[in-house]
Amino acid sequence: MEQIPHKPTDYETLNLPENAPREMVERKYGALLRAYKQRTDEYGVTEEDLAYYRRITEAYDRLVGTVHDYSDPNPTSIIPYKVRKVYYKFSANFEHYKFLLMGIVMVTALVLIVFIQFRENEHYDLNIKFTGAFTTMEQTDFISQMDAQSEITDNPDVSFFTVSDETVVDTESQSAALQFRLQFLSGAIDVVFIDRANFDVYVDELVFLDLTEFLKEYENDPAFDGLEYIVHTNQGGDDSLPSGIYGIEFTERGSQYFENMDLLWVNDYLQGQERSMILTICRKAQNMDKAKDYIAEVIAQTQGEKS
Repeated sequence: MEQIPHKPTDYETLNLPENAPREMVERKYGALLRAYKQRTDEYGVTEEDLAYYRRITEAYDRLVGTVHDYSDPNPTSIIPYKVRKVYYKFSANFEHYKFLLMGIVMVTALVLIVFIQFRENEHYDLNIKFTGAFTTMEQTDFISQMDAQSEITDNPDVSFFTVSDETVVDTESQSAALQFRLQFLSGAIDVVFIDRANFDVYVDELVFLDLTEFLKEYENDPAFDGLEYIVHTNQGGDDSLPSGIYGIEFTERGSQYFENMDLLWVNDYLQGQERSMILTICRKAQNMDKAKDYIAEVIAQTQGEKS
């Protein structure tokens, strides 16, 4: 005859004598839970641990008339399970949609940067950017020098995106390049002084204004005689940049124009890094009319200094 396995009573499950008083049941259950917590905190919770927890808790519930939620994966946590269930649900959804959420966060951050940039630029009447192998030791002094040199602008904002052959490509430089593109997209740049290497990089991105019509207004102005223009001819195919004049070669005049200012040219002749400067206007400039007037003023001030 097959022997039926003995099914332990609730008291036996808790290792208690039959008909033990409620106080003893509660003390014993508390001791078992503390041992369970110490073991699982040290080694982690396994399926066997959860099964053990359910056995002793079900026995305890029947003996004292309470009800527990056995779906709790961490029953000994001091944080209520109702609170943790919200967190567990959020974590599961985040894991499922994390790439979408990360994309939303990035787009929101970029929009915020553009908005802040736009608000900041409302305080200035002209935004001038030096891009490439240019920098200055003291930006505040340099801005004052630029302001004093011009009758067109009353409150210019002058900033630098310094890039040279010595620039190390790292997180900081990549962040600066991203901010530079955002400034172009938001119209936060009006006039650009840029070296040839960086001009060649950005011109195909349609960030510079076609100066053809602007220069026609000054075709009889002696100050514009002898200027070399950066001309692009659309050859068709994949080239989407329309034909036009996108820059004014300004290296020699620039060297003379900034001679008494604190502009530093970051180029190494020993390494074959020649000076270069191109003067242009951002296609989305917010202060377009003033940008054109400023360029005409700068060229006029160098009229007698050209070779």
